[in-house]
Amino acid sequence: MAEHIPFAVASNLIHRLASADFHEFGRKYDVTEELEELKNTIESINDVLLDADDKQEQARVRVWIRRFKEVLHVADDFLDDLAIEFMRHKLDEERRTEVTKVLYPFSSSNRIDFPIQMAEEIKRTRESFDAVVKDMYKLNLSPRSGAVKQTNSEWRETCSFVLESDIIGRDDSKKEIISLLKQPCENRKVSVIAVVGLGGLGKTTLAQLVYNDLEAQGFFEKQMWVCVSDNFDVKTILKKILESITDCQRQDQSLEKMQRELHTNLRGKKYLLVLDDIWNERHDKWAELKKYLMCGAQDSKILVTTRSENVAKATAASTSYPLKGLTDEESWSLLKNIAFEDNSKRVNQNLESMGKEIAKKCKGVPLAVKTLGGLLRGQNEESEWENVLHGDLWKLCEEQDSIMPILKLSYQKLLPEMRQCFAYCSLYPKDSEIPKDELIELWMAQGYLKCPTGKQNKEDIGNEFVKIFLMNSFFQDAKNNKYGEINSFKMHDLIHDLAMLVAGNDYCYLDSKAEKVEGSPMHVSLESEAIHLLDSLDESKLRTLIFWSDTEQELFANFKYLRVLKAPSSSFCKLFDSVGRLKHLRYLDIVDRYYSLSGVPLGLGNLCTLQFLSIFAVGAQETKYCTLNELKDLNLRGKLRINHLDRVRDVALESQNVNLKEKNSLQYLILNWSDDEEHRDIQTSDSLQLLENLQPHHNLKRLKVNYYPGELFPSWLSLLTNIVQISFFELYNCRCLPPLEGFQSLKSLQIVSLDELEYIYLREDGSALTFFSTLENLSLCSCEKLRGWRMLRDDINDSENSHHLSLLSFPRLSHVRLNCVPKLTCMPTFPTVKDLFMRRCSAEPFIATLNTPASPCSADSSSSAAPLSMLKELDISDSMNFPKGWMQDLTSLESLRIVLWESETLEEIETEFKDNTNCLANLRRITMDWCPSLKALPEWICNLSSLQRIEIFDCPELASLPEGMSRLTSLKTFEVERCSLLIKECRTETSAVSRQIAHIPQIILCDEF
Repeated sequence: MAEHIPFAVASNLIHRLASADFHEFGRKYDVTEELEELKNTIESINDVLLDADDKQEQARVRVWIRRFKEVLHVADDFLDDLAIEFMRHKLDEERRTEVTKVLYPFSSSNRIDFPIQMAEEIKRTRESFDAVVKDMYKLNLSPRSGAVKQTNSEWRETCSFVLESDIIGRDDSKKEIISLLKQPCENRKVSVIAVVGLGGLGKTTLAQLVYNDLEAQGFFEKQMWVCVSDNFDVKTILKKILESITDCQRQDQSLEKMQRELHTNLRGKKYLLVLDDIWNERHDKWAELKKYLMCGAQDSKILVTTRSENVAKATAASTSYPLKGLTDEESWSLLKNIAFEDNSKRVNQNLESMGKEIAKKCKGVPLAVKTLGGLLRGQNEESEWENVLHGDLWKLCEEQDSIMPILKLSYQKLLPEMRQCFAYCSLYPKDSEIPKDELIELWMAQGYLKCPTGKQNKEDIGNEFVKIFLMNSFFQDAKNNKYGEINSFKMHDLIHDLAMLVAGNDYCYLDSKAEKVEGSPMHVSLESEAIHLLDSLDESKLRTLIFWSDTEQELFANFKYLRVLKAPSSSFCKLFDSVGRLKHLRYLDIVDRYYSLSGVPLGLGNLCTLQFLSIFAVGAQETKYCTLNELKDLNLRGKLRINHLDRVRDVALESQNVNLKEKNSLQYLILNWSDDEEHRDIQTSDSLQLLENLQPHHNLKRLKVNYYPGELFPSWLSLLTNIVQISFFELYNCRCLPPLEGFQSLKSLQIVSLDELEYIYLREDGSALTFFSTLENLSLCSCEKLRGWRMLRDDINDSENSHHLSLLSFPRLSHVRLNCVPKLTCMPTFPTVKDLFMRRCSAEPFIATLNTPASPCSADSSSSAAPLSMLKELDISDSMNFPKGWMQDLTSLESLRIVLWESETLEEIETEFKDNTNCLANLRRITMDWCPSLKALPEWICNLSSLQRIEIFDCPELASLPEGMSRLTSLKTFEVERCSLLIKECRTETSAVSRQIAHIPQIILCDEF
């Protein structure tokens, strides 16, 4: 097996030795010359690592790499020790106190006698590389540059991986498989369809297309997706099925309990289960699984994807569907879309000729085409295309009957530092969603990311790496958040195989299949079934320890060189007495799913290299827990959640030195008081002071405050000039909020359950030009006393306030949710909204918006649009008193949801159609939900010529449909749930209702939840 080369560790070590901190250290202890010699030695080795990686077919080169890694990691730990002790020394000098020596006693044997031993220790470390350097020359390893053409920094996140333009030539296959899944199967209650094809052919992508299409149609009552991969464990698969049904992670349960729960969820329901990437060829194992799945209704289906026809036979599939490759034309189209960034430009004829040949050689395998397309992206030199076209990889692909050589070539073109980042991804289970921010933080914790200039931070470099991995198909299935930023992605199973291959024994994922640990891995992630293998890990080498599931296992504090620890709170609590010994820790993720973490142990504040801390829980009044002040000297980044702030009793003593305002890399802060009413007796003045002491740095991007018991907010809120998201939840004493409209980066504002809130104040000097200039999402929910926005002046009357508000408008607001805010009347208008949700609220904000003048379509547009003409989705409830003609400008509306309406016929809406028969001409979907008095579907619905879907939920009195239903020729789906009278009519073949819906292709009837 090839050895994994720690490119990023070596590069980071060189970078650290050249840093200002080590220069200061060298001057202070007169070891500058020794440190420079050490840096030069490591640099000379680092220069030949690429050449060594390419020569790993030679056994002696692999031996040399192993020796180098041993020496390098010992040196890295030693230099980290120096840096940590130097940081502590400086902190002690700043504190000018001996408190730390009392609270955090560290053995003197762990400390280096700086003045006496320093030069000798560094010299010995440098000499440990001498044998490595000597053998390097014997092996004739040559320096090589790692420069690789990388992505344009202006590259947009909306390129092919998000648009999925790679999905070419699968329409026919999708239709054929959907047809097979819809076919009745008289002799089998649950039948199996197997999609068979080579790795990388697109089986999973095709299954996803089928799954999503059927989900949209609502053909099956339940749909579940499970990635099985090569670990065919029945209990694990059943657990994943239940997780897919309930959409939440589950603890370990007995088979009997899971069977009962599965039957409860599936009994009598027609379901679709996708089992992706199956390798098991044993019929007995399949039979064991299948017996748990026979509880569904007739014509339930299981869709299996596999590389092997033998697997299809083992499942006793009723149909085996062999997936064909793309045609040569489709392959070239896919390659061209990815390789050429600007499709509007004509492609060089020679490149096109070579590109078509390359596409043809890929033999219709989409992953191979995408990988080579990413490799050739932006390469305009014909020689680069010739090298791929005439390279040795095609012969290797033939010999191995695999596209792995193509994937390896793409890997070898990565920057050296990126190779180690890619190998780290092998710690994630197959088919898992990889959170982007988490992965970047893990890379940072290992020192894999460095900033060549001061203009970018490490998170920026990590994001660039992620984009490159996506463009080159190392990552796929990217998901974006509501701001258009990448949230997560997956790895194709073949790409995951590549990651495991290049990771060697340095990175190790352990699950129920693992019987032993190979070698001495430095980075380990494991499932609960493999906990027993912890004892066999080398405590002197381990740098990453990740638990993917809950465990009560006691963690060993002897893993003293850990940089990353991700563990459940139950295990972390057993480290209380020894957490201070994990002094190299950079990343600590305490997974506290059930808010069971009772506090944080003393000594945490002495982990001066800690960069990422997922949660800090304020402890009860016990000496074993530390106070908020221990956060003072931690240079935290990323996201921090602070729980149980109600437990702070002496605000001045426990929180005066939290120092969050100096943590300029902290991006996301969540502050939680208790939601328990018995803890609400804390003095509101103390709460205000506590919140004052928790002031974050102005670089903060996201702030959530939950259950804060104070009446007022501190002034620092207005200083958060980079804030993107603000969320306030259950601030039960808060009567008013300070001005929020001036934030120039704010995109989302959520205000929920502020029982006493009456006004959100406006600055007196506020300008319409700067009023919430970037806000896109606004939620105001369960604020029964909220009247709206008001000028921050004592002498202003309601008339003046209303006039001022009439001049203000949210210029970019796209999504508005107003729920249970019955007194809300004083609100700026929202003419550009696209998604509007209004329940139990006044119609006045809506009416005021309708009455605003036409506004520009966009910031750079000269044309204008009527207010609410961009609205696509509207959710409304009864008693809103809309004015006549309120629908006429809703020209873009595609979805209308009518909820909690007391009328028998919805006549309030019918009046709109009397004057305008073309009203809501673009409406595609209409939903009626919880309309208890509705007896007949109104006739005006038959005027909606574009209607494609009707949904009716929980309307117990509804029993008839309008005669004009047949005019709805675009209608594709008619869904009725929990409407007993109407469902009975639909199922009676001779009824009028049955005749009225006979032309609709898909009818979904459901009696229960």
